[in-house]
Amino acid sequence: MGGAPFFLKLLLVATRAVLEEDASMAAEPRLWALARKLQALAQTGLEFNQNEYDRDRYEAVGKIAAELMASHCDAPVKRFAELFAQQSGYATPKVDVRAAVIEDGKILLVQEASNGLWTLPGGWADQNISPAENAVKEAREESGLEVEPIKLIACLDKDKQGHPRQPEQVYRLIFLCRRTGGSLATSHETSGVDFFSADELPSLCPHRSGRQYLELAWRHAADPALPTAFD
Repeated sequence: MGGAPFFLKLLLVATRAVLEEDASMAAEPRLWALARKLQALAQTGLEFNQNEYDRDRYEAVGKIAAELMASHCDAPVKRFAELFAQQSGYATPKVDVRAAVIEDGKILLVQEASNGLWTLPGGWADQNISPAENAVKEAREESGLEVEPIKLIACLDKDKQGHPRQPEQVYRLIFLCRRTGGSLATSHETSGVDFFSADELPSLCPHRSGRQYLELAWRHAADPALPTAFD
């Protein structure tokens, strides 16, 4: 059976970690958390295990994770299977970086071309540049503005911020920035860009934005000595 006892022990540990009752799991749907842990186990196992029998088992666990996620959100299993197939190496959370730019009490938002909803400029962190450099890059590409990061105002787990669940666990980094140049302009990713006051906010994207992030940015702009928020 080629290492089956060791494999089953790992699977049991991953399952128990989700099913045990503790405060850290109280806010997250247990089925989704279980599916995520199984996918992480499968991805990591495929990366480091060269035993052909165990590799077959890890692939089977990955398929189970895809089926659990699909059943939880009524989406095609194929969608999750393809997403998992694109990932390799030790499974870790993904990083989303956002730039919060405030001028005259108004905050910079961009309109997503994909759905017409609004969010802070940002997206997945690119490799080979720092988190702050990612914020500068995203602001330039999505809004046309050149910005300078002033401080990291938040490092948050998206799951704890009330967003709809997604396959990956995501850490969101938000930088308070000031404009240094450029002019407002859309891109292939954005269909609108503008500054908004607190009482005139447009419809925010539930996956990429939230009013709590904007209010946090306003508080830090008013009091730069505030500590970085984190989960």
